[in-house]
Amino acid sequence: MPLRMRGEGVQLVHGPANSLPLLGFGLPGVVTIHDLAIYDHPEWFPAGQWFATRVVVPQSVRRARAIICPSIATSKALVRHFQVDPQRCRVIPHGVEAEFSLPASPAIRADLRTRYALPERYLLQVGTVQPRKNYLTSLRALARIPPERRLPLIVVGGFGWNYGDVVDAVRDLDLDQWVRFVGYAQIEELPGLYQMAQAVLFPSLDEGFGLPVLEAFAAGTPVVASSAGAIPEVAGDAALLNVPTDDEALAGNLVRLLTDGALRDRQVAAGRARAALYTWSASAAAHRAVYESVVSG
Repeated sequence: MPLRMRGEGVQLVHGPANSLPLLGFGLPGVVTIHDLAIYDHPEWFPAGQWFATRVVVPQSVRRARAIICPSIATSKALVRHFQVDPQRCRVIPHGVEAEFSLPASPAIRADLRTRYALPERYLLQVGTVQPRKNYLTSLRALARIPPERRLPLIVVGGFGWNYGDVVDAVRDLDLDQWVRFVGYAQIEELPGLYQMAQAVLFPSLDEGFGLPVLEAFAAGTPVVASSAGAIPEVAGDAALLNVPTDDEALAGNLVRLLTDGALRDRQVAAGRARAALYTWSASAAAHRAVYESVVSG
């Protein structure tokens, strides 16, 4: 690939997912590092990634003329793990698609309710079922809420790895009638799924950004999230935050959102305002500026 790019007069290569070609042949490179949680907590990830973590990512970081990170949290982790000069880091947040803020039509909502057998009122969590997404805390929080106040939890996302504890917890906490795993949803279905939810849970143990938080904000749905990683940076004061493993605090925040109409209205308004700050056009312009600075030297 590098040889082909040189033959075609390419001036710059951007690796948008943590890596550049191992043999660069002198081409200036830009790499995006989304997060580095695997270096702090390898137990959250499948085994067998040593080549990526020990060779590909370090070499890509060393060779890149500029390193793009979606958050300040990730850029700080980059400096900490690889002793990178902070001047080489560019923080460029992600954006949120405009479709999330456009109300889903009654027909789309009816179709989603039928397709996923959605109850009238529900909680939503979006993300692959794996350790880092911290579904166990969501389930324990749900179990703390009295049945008369509890809402069903709809999980949108496939089963990743090491998810057995989550499946066992549904049974052990007697939540079989309260939790549904619906698998992956198409991207065009997500806005409606967010908009019809009463609240979105995002208790991740660590995140390099946290795009579902912004998607929920844009959709006008309040969020209860963890205070880990880049989540507070992205959410600002528009989400109710708690320590990732504190299921009691998560349950309390959920009950507050479901019972305090004034609080809910404030969080929805704050979320919409927050989401409006993150656009893909701004992200694209910032990427272009990085490319131009690298090419010009």
